[in-house]
Order: sequence, then structure tokens, then C-alpha cells
Amino acid sequence: MNKRGFTIIELLISILLLSIVLLLLLKVMASLEVVNHDMSYASDDEISRTKIIKNIEESMIHNHLNGLFIESNEEKTIIHLQMDNNKTIEVTNKAIIFDNEKYQLKSKNATYDRCIKYQYVDLENNYYLVTFTIPVLIDNKNTTIHDDLTFTYMGLKNDTTSYMKDYSC
Repeated sequence: MNKRGFTIIELLISILLLSIVLLLLLKVMASLEVVNHDMSYASDDEISRTKIIKNIEESMIHNHLNGLFIESNEEKTIIHLQMDNNKTIEVTNKAIIFDNEKYQLKSKNATYDRCIKYQYVDLENNYYLVTFTIPVLIDNKNTTIHDDLTFTYMGLKNDTTSYMKDYSC
């Protein structure tokens, strides 16, 4: 730098460096907004998710789940639970209905995904494991699997056991 002030090159380099720092700062701020957004959803709906998982899994255990099948249309996905008392889980974008009780998400930008993930696994000694997951979407994106509703059931095969081997939507 000379005694008369900044040169054009020095000024342009200063502006460029300042612009890069500001862009990085904006990117960090935007990512913090997404994290904060997801955390507020998680805390708002954590109790609701825990309650529905508890109710459905207890029902599957107490009523001896012997099979299930899944059907889907444009409005909802239905999981038919074959138990001592047959029950259904209806999944729409806005709610899950089980045992005449409606479970809705409190967050206005959160919805259920009707594309359920299902898995059946044969285990040793005639045991099997069934897992199905109802994804939760935030702004129509599955941002984290921690918010999804996952149900598991382990049982012993018998003459009435009837499960789908796989399911895809």
C-alpha cells in the first residue's frame, strides 16, 4: 500500500474476501435454521409418536399377531393386522387411525408418508421378526429416520402364521 490509499486490486481482493465470508456465514445460518426447525418438530410430536408406537405394539403382543398384509390407494395405506381381534392401521398424510383413535401430528409442516417400509425376517428355531416403519416427512422430505414410527414384532411360527415376504409402494 502506498501513502495515497488503497489500489484498485487491494480493494477488489478485500471485497472478494468479505463476500466469501458473508456467503459462508449465510450458509451456516441456513443450516442452523433447518436443525432448529427439525428439533422443534421432534419435541412437539415426540409424545404423540411414543404413544402410538406403545399402543400398537401392546395390541400386537396381547392379541397374538399371526400375520399382516398391506394395501394402498391414492388416499391411504391400510395395514391389516391378523390377530385374535383383527385390527387395521390406516395411514393418511395427516393422521394414523388405530383402534378408533386418531393420531395426528401437531407440527403444521409434518406429515406421514403413506409409503410404508416393511420387512419380514426368518429367525432360528421357527421364530420370525416383522418390522414396519411409517416415515414422517417434514416439508415433504424425510429429513431424519429418528422421527419415523417403527413397529417390531417377534413371534413363533405356527399353522396360522401368514406374512407378506416383502412390500413396496
